[in-house]
Amino acid sequence: MSAIESTTVLVLAPMASVQSVGEGAVVLLADSGQLFTCNETTEAFLGKLDGRRSFAEVIELIGGEFEADSDTLNADFAALALQLLDERVIERAG
Repeated sequence: MSAIESTTVLVLAPMASVQSVGEGAVVLLADSGQLFTCNETTEAFLGKLDGRRSFAEVIELIGGEFEADSDTLNADFAALALQLLDERVIERAG
């Protein structure tokens, strides 16, 4: 796995769909039938991945919703993004 850079652009994978449920969401991978549950933080992150915004822009938006310093947000969401890439929930745009 390669690192997530500030310029990395991510998007929800074509076979992934997100459905809000209470205080979080369920992600379905249509090609495998895998289901993932995620908390509000992950749901907010996924909702901002539009294939145009850079990782830095997404983190800036997230920072407006959650109280944490930018270094913590960058580290936590970079780790989350790598995990979601590995699970094929998201992919690099372009």
